[in-house]
Amino acid sequence: AAAAAAVAPEPQPQPAAPRKSFIVAECEAEARADAAQGLCEFPQALAVRLALRFEKRPADILSSMEQAGLPAAKDQRSTVKAIMRLCHPDKCKHPEAKRAMQILSPLLA
Repeated sequence: AAAAAAVAPEPQPQPAAPRKSFIVAECEAEARADAAQGLCEFPQALAVRLALRFEKRPADILSSMEQAGLPAAKDQRSTVKAIMRLCHPDKCKHPEAKRAMQILSPLLA
């Protein structure tokens, strides 16, 4: 009797890395332009742009920030504080920094 040939298992497709949302990519482009104009550093501009973009959907702000590679901590409060440090008007000269702080503040509760 012929020995059955060993058949290699079919390779399983790897789960795709989560695709950056179009909104996050758009905010990154705007933040790069802000940084190029010298308004502030790129991470600061990105935090401001994302906060403004997700103003009407505050529950999505943190996941969008994480998706964009901004600081993420062990809990929501620590994460929000880290992001607020980026866009605090004393540290960030972006014209919308104060508004971004107003949007992020309620997430501390």
